Amino acid sequence: MQLHIKPVWIDDDGLMQVRVSVDGNERQSWGEACCYPKTVSEFGQALIDFPSSISDEVKLELGSMDPMYADYLLVRAFVYDGAGHCAIEFKAESRGDAVTSSSVRFAVPTEAASLNEMGRRIMAWALSPIEPFAFEGAGP
Repeated sequence: MQLHIKPVWIDDDGLMQVRVSVDGNERQSWGEACCYPKTVSEFGQALIDFPSSISDEVKLELGSMDPMYADYLLVRAFVYDGAGHCAIEFKAESRGDAVTSSSVRFAVPTEAASLNEMGRRIMAWALSPIEPFAFEGAGP
């Protein structure tokens, strides 16, 4: 499982447009949305202690599912069975006309320890999110 976060632009107040990509399980895709570094840092913090139960999930959710918004992006860590196996779900929607719109959704199995480490690295990166972030985690 690979996760990449690339700042496309950063506004004067810190608002960033980011390109987030997930690669694994023979699938790869990316989506773009806007957020503040604090949002990404909070996602990283939540990943550090994940999972706390078999119903636990942690989300980085940017944009909106509302059709009035241009983009929606979801990266969700979740437990997918009673044995505690984990995965990352990636969902991205870009709204437009028949030529410019797109939609993708898939999940990539990974290990809880990889998600914990990814959380630590995301938090460190979010302190100064100028350069692209890249993480490669283990999978089953």
